[in-house]
Amino acid sequence: MKKNALVLSVVGIVMTISAVVMLLTGGPPKADPAVTAQCQQRMSDQGAEMMKRCDEAAFATAMTATDANTAARAISAANNAEIGGNALAMFLLGLGIVLTIGGVIASRRNRPM
Repeated sequence: MKKNALVLSVVGIVMTISAVVMLLTGGPPKADPAVTAQCQQRMSDQGAEMMKRCDEAAFATAMTATDANTAARAISAANNAEIGGNALAMFLLGLGIVLTIGGVIASRRNRPM
């Protein structure tokens, strides 16, 4: 029984670590290089901070859009991708913490006193 508790804890730790990595490396989807260059050209007089935001797909699309419907679809797709990745990372984080705590509790209950 102690072996099952150890496996449960290890799986929980692996899930927690993978979730933290996903949260730290995730973020807004990156824009295409052509759209980024076009956005930076348009934002050149707005300062360095605005030019940095041109790397984000939603911002770059909004700044270079010529058709409102196409821009709205592109921004929506970028936002959905970001929300989906964040939701998955949060799910793995919660499940990993629960499994880790459950494994620790199970291993302590199995110890002879």
